[in-house]
Amino acid sequence: MTAAAADSLWAPLAHRNFRLLWVGFVTSQAGDIIQMLAQAWLVVELTGSAARLGLLAAAQALPRLLLGLFAGVLVDRVDRRRLLLATQSLAALQSGVFLALQLTHRITYASLLALALALGVLDALNLTARAALMPTLVPRPMIPRAVALQALGVNVTQLVGPSLGGVLLASVGVEGCLVANLVSFSALVLSLLAMRLPAREAGAGDGGSVGDALREGLGYLRAHPALRASIALAYLLGVFGMPLVRLLPLYARVVLDASPRGYGALAAASGVGALLASLLVTARSSRATVPRNIVVSGVLFSVAVIAFGYTRHPLAAAACLVGFGGSQMAFRSAVMTRIQTEVPDRLRGRVVSVLAMDFALWSLGAAAIGAAVDAVARAGLAPGAPIPRVAMTPALTLGFTVAGLVCLAAALGSARRVGSVDPAPPAGE
Repeated sequence: MTAAAADSLWAPLAHRNFRLLWVGFVTSQAGDIIQMLAQAWLVVELTGSAARLGLLAAAQALPRLLLGLFAGVLVDRVDRRRLLLATQSLAALQSGVFLALQLTHRITYASLLALALALGVLDALNLTARAALMPTLVPRPMIPRAVALQALGVNVTQLVGPSLGGVLLASVGVEGCLVANLVSFSALVLSLLAMRLPAREAGAGDGGSVGDALREGLGYLRAHPALRASIALAYLLGVFGMPLVRLLPLYARVVLDASPRGYGALAAASGVGALLASLLVTARSSRATVPRNIVVSGVLFSVAVIAFGYTRHPLAAAACLVGFGGSQMAFRSAVMTRIQTEVPDRLRGRVVSVLAMDFALWSLGAAAIGAAVDAVARAGLAPGAPIPRVAMTPALTLGFTVAGLVCLAAALGSARRVGSVDPAPPAGE
């Protein structure tokens, strides 16, 4: 590969195993987003409650929070490709059960909670295994571009998935969305089967007890304060800022009076911003710019959350979501680049699992903020009375304002700690 080609935006795709994982992941992720969109809309139709929408997200997040660290130990010990094959096959089974319940008109809010819990267990393993496997598929100097290109794939799916999901939801309903997700699983399974990995990249487990392995991973974070501060900021932004995604279907329907197709377009707007940001990040990725990118993107993310809560027109909401998606992508890509370039391979699964727990905090934050929004909106109403739009709209605005201000304070307050640079691992790690 020439020097110019190695510096190309798409250089990691020249490596066969990375290319297979990337294509399979993008296809499968699009299907996941379509199912999530349909599931959220179904909850709004069944309950019309912000609290129950947040609780469903929390049900999927809880296993990630409880099992995340243990998932990291497992990922560092087993064949990561085989683990991904297992989790993807079981996730397809979960989607099939969802489809069967929907087709037989037996779907209930309780069954949706159970399905979300099952998927959360699989996600705890799947997210960590995929992130830990990826940097072993390209040379170390190419890791920042590989991380950014992986984020680019995510953001392509965030653009295509909601748009396609909105069309499917409006035309063939929830059932069509679930069928699309089932079909998408085959792409990643086939890609994983086609990969050829050396023994070390397949997963070379450490010895010792699980407790010793956990202490080693957490000890690494204690010894690297800049990395620890970066992950802590990801947690805070996840708890207070990312609930916007979970509460978007309610905001779209109640505040913006959007149709299913309009909701899909709003969700896609976040993907547009993320896609634009990922192209910029991919072109300019380097370890030296990571600390600045973390802080600046955290501030912009906070501003977008606050501004969104005051929108009353779909176009204004879409503009805020473009900024929201772009800044969130830039932030997460910067934190992940810091992990992938600074953490030794033998510890990477454990450290990635600590970061991946922020996905759980997104949903737990949504449950808490959703409950708070419901409580504010219900003030003065009779118990059990439906919440009128005139009450829900200001309650949502207040929730997003408070959440965004907390995010802004966290991003500014952590700038000095995040801005330091921890030592890189030895070249052989």
